Amino acid sequence: MNDTLFAEAVLGKDAEEFIASDLGRYLIGQADMEIEEAQEALCKVAPWRTRRIRELQNQIWRAQSFKGWLREMVTAGKAAVQVLEEHS
Repeated sequence: MNDTLFAEAVLGKDAEEFIASDLGRYLIGQADMEIEEAQEALCKVAPWRTRRIRELQNQIWRAQSFKGWLREMVTAGKAAVQVLEEHS
């Protein structure tokens, strides 16, 4: 169990460092722009263009998922560190 917690703690720290890096900030910024652009297009698309609506919804989902995975890694890492500290 400690190996799993340690691995989660390391991944969480790696995710934090990635988010703070130039590459991380760039990719998160790209995800934010993709979300914003797709939301704007979604507001303007005709309701009968169901394929286009699905495409835009998928773009939003993909970008939000990317950001969510990073947040989840950071949160899991912090939780793992807390458990490890409590049991040491």
